[in-house]
Amino acid sequence: MKYVVTRGLHRDPERVQHEMEQLFRSMLPSRPAVDPRRNGMWRPPIEVYETVDALVVTAEVAGMDREQLSVTLDGDILRLRGERPDARQAEKRSYHEARIPYGAFGADLFIPFPVDVDGADADYEQGFLRIVLPRLKPRTIVARSNGDPRGKGARE
Repeated sequence: MKYVVTRGLHRDPERVQHEMEQLFRSMLPSRPAVDPRRNGMWRPPIEVYETVDALVVTAEVAGMDREQLSVTLDGDILRLRGERPDARQAEKRSYHEARIPYGAFGADLFIPFPVDVDGADADYEQGFLRIVLPRLKPRTIVARSNGDPRGKGARE
C-alpha cells in the first residue's frame, strides 16, 4: 500500500519558478546565475522556443515605448533591458493588489546554437517584444585542386 504525504505549507508558484530558473542557470557551464532581483531589476515573463529555422524569444513588457527597450546579443547571451515607467507615481494611492512591476527590468538568455545576427528581427507590438534569431547556415568550403583556379576539386 502506498501513501502520499502532502505538506500543509503553500509555496508561491512564482517563487518556485524563480528557484527552478536559478537552479537551471547555475548548472550551465561557465554561466553565472542571473538573479532577476539584482540591482532592483525585475524579470518579465518570457517564452523561448526553437523552430527548424530560428530561436524565437517573446517577452511580455506592456506599457512602454519601443525606445525604452534594449536588445543586445553578446556572444551566446541575449540581453533584454528596459524600463517601464510608473506614470502615476506622484499621485497618492493605497493598493489593494500590486502585481505589475515598474522600473528597470532585465533578462539574460543563453542562445544554444550559432545565429545569424544580420538576419535577426525584433518587433514590439501590443505589449509583446518578439525576437527571431535565425540559425546560422553552415558554410561549405570547397577545396581547390592544384592548377584549378575556379576553386572546384577534381570531383564535381
